[in-house]
Amino acid sequence: MHRKEAWMRVCWAPSLVLGVAVGIGCSSDDSGTTPAPTDTQSQSMTMEPPPDPASPDPTSAGTPGGTPSGSETTAPSPTQTGGMETNTMTPEPAGSGAMPGEMEPAGPDIIDPPVGTDPGETTDPGETTDPGETTDPGETTDPGETGTPGESDPSACKFIRGDAPSESSISGRGTGPYNVETYRQGFRPGSGVTSHTVHYPTDAEPPFAGVAVVPGFVSPESSIRRWGPFLASHGIVTVTIGVPGSDQPPTRSRKLLSTVEGIKAENDRSGSPLNGKIATGCMGVSGWSMGGGGTLIAASGNPELKAGVSFAAWGPRGASSNRVPVLMFQATLDPLAAGMSNGFYRGTPDSTPKMLFEVSGGSHNVANNPANHSGIIGEYGLSWWKTFLESDERYRQFLTRDFPSIVTRTSDHNLK
Repeated sequence: MHRKEAWMRVCWAPSLVLGVAVGIGCSSDDSGTTPAPTDTQSQSMTMEPPPDPASPDPTSAGTPGGTPSGSETTAPSPTQTGGMETNTMTPEPAGSGAMPGEMEPAGPDIIDPPVGTDPGETTDPGETTDPGETTDPGETTDPGETGTPGESDPSACKFIRGDAPSESSISGRGTGPYNVETYRQGFRPGSGVTSHTVHYPTDAEPPFAGVAVVPGFVSPESSIRRWGPFLASHGIVTVTIGVPGSDQPPTRSRKLLSTVEGIKAENDRSGSPLNGKIATGCMGVSGWSMGGGGTLIAASGNPELKAGVSFAAWGPRGASSNRVPVLMFQATLDPLAAGMSNGFYRGTPDSTPKMLFEVSGGSHNVANNPANHSGIIGEYGLSWWKTFLESDERYRQFLTRDFPSIVTRTSDHNLK
């Protein structure tokens, strides 16, 4: 197994945000071998705090920087690395620690923050984390719930759209065959969701499956928004949301599910552009970091979901009860969540379709943008949604072929 190494010098200025110690990391590249991203919308670094110590994670690493349970990759301590990468409005200088081939979208909700906060991220000083939200094990899974993997009942959600797919047509660097529009007014994502954008195809044949996507700790909706127009251009209604920065994975899980209910409700809402166009039984969830942890928690407790895709999931749990097909992206140079999806992958029953896609040298924002890593992230993400959310078996070939050279030997799947 080959892994890239980078020398980093990190300095920390501790401050207190929402009762959690946060450090702003600054680093330089001694080797001069790591180029800055070519996209002018780049990443900066911030730290994702550990959850309440009273809420251990039985299937993952526990706290950022801890040793993942049974994993082959250890996430360095935040005090050694500089923490989590998120997007900013300005280009990042060379040697800043951003991984080549990875980009972050910037959006209108990013403002210049006060000193002591992470650029590109805003929080409401009045918001605090409810300790009860992170320690209730009953929220995560219901031992009495049962379900079959999404691929075992393709007749429930089967949509064959457009021409036969090719490697170029599914690349995350491009767009699909359909035009896309967005709206916000009238959509109800549920309590505690601070922002939302509905992305939908205007010229595809309904009904449409739906996906809800949530970002990570103190990160805005714009950090994952690029998935919205990409998936919608391929015929999948996608709602990207923002939530209070302090929300822990179980809370993000609930807000993903409430957004899914919002998508379903559009099918009956008078005046909605999607009135009568939603396949209410064909829903999926996705998210980054703590949102990725929330994605896997939602999947493990809600077998009626058809698929899930996580980006660098932090704090996942409930693998043994998971019946939802899940794709898990992670990366070896992620200072916060490296290896955290290993336990969830191993713990998910073999009867459930699953894939672990670990990028060698990738960072914490390895999959925030479908265009990352020459569009390979989008290829695998779209193929997963098409195969399991829409039951379009034409896309399975892109999941079952040999992995690309960017992945490590830890990567694995059980697909046939």
